[in-house]
Amino acid sequence: MDFFDKLGEAARNLTEKAGDSLEINRLTGEISIEKGNVQYYHKELGEHYWAKFAVGEKLDDEAMLICDKVVVSQDRIRHLEIEIEKIKKEREAIQEERAKTKRPHQEEEEKETEQPKVEEPQDKDAEVLVEAVAEQTEEWPRYCHNCGGAIKEGQRFCIFCGAEVK
Repeated sequence: MDFFDKLGEAARNLTEKAGDSLEINRLTGEISIEKGNVQYYHKELGEHYWAKFAVGEKLDDEAMLICDKVVVSQDRIRHLEIEIEKIKKEREAIQEERAKTKRPHQEEEEKETEQPKVEEPQDKDAEVLVEAVAEQTEEWPRYCHNCGGAIKEGQRFCIFCGAEVK
């Protein structure tokens, strides 16, 4: 009898531990949800104060300092975006200049290596192949315009990002 008592006790302990583990996991999940709520509320609070600041309402000193930091960061972002545009324009100008200096050399080389053009015969099979390729591009799967995920026929929304299929 002693063996069966020990076996029963071990089974009870295991069951209690499993139950405790499930309860702890459930409570941990609820804690995670509440932490997410707190983050959302922080964001909502920040947006509330930012809206007041944006219309010129006077906030407490600490809130004003934080809003001033946001304004400085926004100005910095605008400045950096202007620098990016400047670099892009400079790069385009350099590429155009290179293209201009390269064109005369290319024209000379083309004249030297120019061969008479031979017209390719009209091929009925080639036309059929082109039509088949065009038809294939209209078949499914298609891809989401937003995220690039595969879209199956009949789907109204992308399963990856939720964008409406057009």
